[in-house]
Amino acid sequence: MPDLKSTISTVRESTTAILRISLNRPEQIKKGKVRPARFKASLCGSGFCVVPDRYLLTAHHTLNNGQQRDGNDKFYVFIVPHNGNVAHHFPVISFPVERADIDIAVLEIGAPATVGLHIPAIPVTFAPKSDGDRVVTVGFPAPEIISLNIGPVLTYQGGQFFLMSHANEGIVSAQYPHQIGGRLYELNVGWHHGESGGPIVCLDDSLAVFSLMQHYRNIQGPHGIVAGPHRGISLSAIQQDLLALGAIGI
Repeated sequence: MPDLKSTISTVRESTTAILRISLNRPEQIKKGKVRPARFKASLCGSGFCVVPDRYLLTAHHTLNNGQQRDGNDKFYVFIVPHNGNVAHHFPVISFPVERADIDIAVLEIGAPATVGLHIPAIPVTFAPKSDGDRVVTVGFPAPEIISLNIGPVLTYQGGQFFLMSHANEGIVSAQYPHQIGGRLYELNVGWHHGESGGPIVCLDDSLAVFSLMQHYRNIQGPHGIVAGPHRGISLSAIQQDLLALGAIGI
């Protein structure tokens, strides 16, 4: 059974932040003057590697605020080895799986900007979990972006922002079937904006991801609808896709 400290250390190295860059307005020339292009960028979510240096899993809603992904947007993933002072980025080159119905997407990444960098994979598990099982989550709270250097065709060329992953622990608090398939797990763990898509790991088994941080259940409060328990779907909902891509299932 893995301990809390070693689990966080291991999972952190496979967890990524996701940067989305959109074009608000292309470059224009008016009255002989060049008006530079305008961009919009955000560190919109987190993800985790399931096939080394190639495939990452995240929540689908991070790609466009719950809407269909805009094919003109560019995405990059960032790692921060050992939660240190330097972030490294990889381009996202394709989206092999996009499932809005279960809020899961798979990203394929290309070669890193820094030669020799690697992202290790976390094994996944499709076995059901029990209420009371201890869990660990890791994600990247979305930082304030102070500056970005965006080149042609929305290429990322550097920026200034404080990027650190955040770990938390708790238990599986409840569960029930999802209407599409798999099970929805409720957790007594909260997360910050930007952590959606990060891994949920069970501490009571071998180190493996069984779900991902997705959303919360709305509940009725005295003054209206408020956010209730946070939850994520079991990876059994996408088992065949993950195995076909080469993820290690245990």
